[in-house]
Amino acid sequence: MTKHWKRSRITKAFADGSRVGSFAEAEARLDSIRLEIVVGADQIATPAGQAAALTAVATGRKCFGRVTIVANKDAALIAELPIGKSVLVVARRLGARLADRPSRKATHQICIGDAPANPGWSTACWWDRWLAGTRAFADGAVGDSRLALAGAFAGALAVRQVFACAVAGRNVLPRDETVSLWSPWTEVKDGDLGPERFDVPDKLWLLGLGHLGQAFVWNLCLLGGSGDRLAVLQDDQQIGTENEATSMLVLPGGRQIGGMKTRAARSWLEASGWRTRLVERRHLGDITLTADDPPYLVSGLDKLEPRLVLAKYGFPYMIDAGIGHGPGDFEGIQIRTITKGQDIEGLWGKPPPTEGSRVARLQDSPAYLELERHLGRCGTFEFAEASVAVPFVGVATGALVAAQIIRVASLEAVPVLLQLELGAPEMATSGSMLPSSGTNLGSCEYRLDAMHRPPGKVGAPECDAMDEAERHRPKRSNIHSGGESTG
Repeated sequence: MTKHWKRSRITKAFADGSRVGSFAEAEARLDSIRLEIVVGADQIATPAGQAAALTAVATGRKCFGRVTIVANKDAALIAELPIGKSVLVVARRLGARLADRPSRKATHQICIGDAPANPGWSTACWWDRWLAGTRAFADGAVGDSRLALAGAFAGALAVRQVFACAVAGRNVLPRDETVSLWSPWTEVKDGDLGPERFDVPDKLWLLGLGHLGQAFVWNLCLLGGSGDRLAVLQDDQQIGTENEATSMLVLPGGRQIGGMKTRAARSWLEASGWRTRLVERRHLGDITLTADDPPYLVSGLDKLEPRLVLAKYGFPYMIDAGIGHGPGDFEGIQIRTITKGQDIEGLWGKPPPTEGSRVARLQDSPAYLELERHLGRCGTFEFAEASVAVPFVGVATGALVAAQIIRVASLEAVPVLLQLELGAPEMATSGSMLPSSGTNLGSCEYRLDAMHRPPGKVGAPECDAMDEAERHRPKRSNIHSGGESTG
C-alpha cells in the first residue's frame, strides 16, 4: 500500500498527536534510535534476565528497526520457544545484531543485571520476584530473578522510556519505576514480593490473536511450565504487513505474512508444551461450551460489541484486556475480570458517537495531508481509522493479564477493573474486588523454589506432583465449567 504502512500503527502515535508533520518524519525519528541491550553475566541465565533481554530485543527491533544485544557469553534458554535454544540465537532470530562490547554509536542503552552503563542515555531493568520496573542508573542490583513475567514487564517498560525520547524528539530523562505485578493497585512496600508458589490455569481460551493476544502468548511461553495444558486459539484473521511491527510472534522477514494468526500462536504454545485447538471463525455467542472446554476466556479485541457478546455468553471467568486507541492514551491499559452472571452494565464506557468526525479530523492534520499527496483522500482513510498499537504496551499488558489470571487460579481476589498508564505505572487504580470463588477450575502449581533443575526445567510447575504433606492437606473443590469434577 505504501512504505509507511508497515509501522503505521506505531507512527500513528506521532502523527495523530501532531508531533510530526509527516509519517516520513515519524519514521526518521524511530530510525534515529540506535538501541543497545547490554546483558550482564549474572542475569543472562535467569528467567527474568532472559525475558527482559528478549522482550527488549523484540519490541525494540519492531519500534526502531534495529537493535544490538551486547553479551560476553551465551546461555541455554530456560523457556521452550520455537525459534532457538539459547538466548543469543533467539535474539538473532528476533532481529538483533550481536556484539560482545558496547558501541559508542549507540544513542540509547538498556542495561540488564551487572552491565555498567556507558556515558549517555541509559536505563536499567529491575525486578524482585513479582516487583518489576526500571532504574535510572544501572547500579541498583536486581533481586529475585526467578519470575519471567517480571523480566518481560521490566524489558517492555525500559523500551517505553526509549520510545518516549523518540516521541518527544529529544532525550527524556529515564525514571525509576516499580510495579507489583501481583497487586499493581497497591503501593509497593519493601519485602512485599508476592508468592513463591501459585497456580497457573491449565486450560485457556484465547480470543483475538493480534497485538494483545500474541503479547499474552509471549508472556505465557516465557513463564514456561509442564503438564497437560490446553489452549483454544480463536481468530479469523490473517497476518498482514502491519502485524510484523505490532505482534510479538510475527518475526522479521515477512515469511508469515498471509498465514493465519492462530497458526503463529499455535507454533509458540506447542513448543512450550501446550496442546492447542484452533477456531478460525468469529465468536458470535453461538459456540456451545462443553465440560472439556477451558473455563477461562482471555480476550484482546478492538471493538466493544464482541466484548459485550462474550461477557454475556457465560464463561466462568473472562479476563478482557484493552488499551487506549488515541494519541493521548495509547499507553493506557485496562483489564476487566468478569464472572458468569455478573452485571456488566457500565463496565465498558460507550464509544464516542463521533468516530467519523475523528477520522476526518485526522485526515485534515499535516501528516495526513502530506500522505494524501501520494495516496489520495481515500487512501489515507485506512491510516486514520486504524488504532495506535505499540508492541511494548502489548507485552506489559500481557504480563499484567497473566498475573491477574494467576491470581484467579490461586483463589485470590481480583479487581473488576484494573487501569494502568505505562507513563506512570505506579499510579494504577482498581475498582471493586471480586472475591475468590473458593473453587479451583483446573490449574498447575508453580513453585519458584523448584529452581535446582536441569536447563529447560527452571521454574517448571508441579502438576499433580505434590508431596505427601500436600496430598493430605484439605483440598479445595476442583470444578470445571461443565460442572464435572476433575479431581
